[in-house]
Amino acid sequence: MPKASSQKRGGSPAEPNAAKAAARSTRNRPTDSELLDAALSVIADVGAERATMDMIADRGGTSRVTLYAHFGSRDGLVDAVIDRELNALTAWMFAAYDKGETMAYGDRAKYSVESLFEYARKQPEGFRVLLTNRADDNVPGRRLFAALEPRIAQRLRANYAERGVEVQASADTLASLLLGMSLDVAYRAVIVSGAGIDAACDLAVTASLAVLRSVEVRQLHAIDESLATR
Repeated sequence: MPKASSQKRGGSPAEPNAAKAAARSTRNRPTDSELLDAALSVIADVGAERATMDMIADRGGTSRVTLYAHFGSRDGLVDAVIDRELNALTAWMFAAYDKGETMAYGDRAKYSVESLFEYARKQPEGFRVLLTNRADDNVPGRRLFAALEPRIAQRLRANYAERGVEVQASADTLASLLLGMSLDVAYRAVIVSGAGIDAACDLAVTASLAVLRSVEVRQLHAIDESLATR
C-alpha cells in the first residue's frame, strides 16, 4: 500500500501539469498569418536586408525556433512576406481595373491611379515593403511593376482599338511610363519625403491624364515601327 501510494503521489501532479502545458502551447501557437504580420512590421521599419529572426520573433511575441519551423529560413520568411503583399496589392489593383472597365476613358485612368494610392492608405507597411529598392530587377518593386504593366498595356490597346487605332509594343511603353510615374510619386511620398498621400495622389492623377491627352497616335506608331525593325 505505501508503495502504491508513493506511485500515485509521484504520477498525479505531473499529469495535470503536462495537460496545462499542452493546452497553453496549443492556445498560444501563432498562425502563419500572425508571424507574417510581425515580419512585415519589422521589414517595413528596417528593410529586408537588416531584418533578423530575433527582431521578428520579438515583434511577434514568439521564438526563432517557431519562425524556422514555419518558414525554414530567414530568406524563406522574407520571401513569404513579399509574396503575400505582392499578391494582395495585385489583386486589389486587378479588381480596380475590372471595376473601371465600364467607366469613361479619363475616369477609368483616374480611378486606377486613385486605387493605387488608396491601397497605400490602407496598407502602408505592405506598400512600403513593395516599393523599397525598386531599381533592382530582383526586388519587390520590380515584381509589382511586372505584374501590373501588362494589364495596363492591354487596356491601352483596347482603348485605342475602340477609336479604330491599332497599337502594338508602344502600348507597353506607354503603360510603363504611366505606371512608373505613379509608383515614383508614391515612392517619394510614402518613403522618401513623407509627403501627404492626398497631395501625391492628385499629382499622379494630373500627370497621368496629361500624358494620355498629349500622346499622339503618330508617336505610338513611330515607336511600333522602330521596334519592328530591330
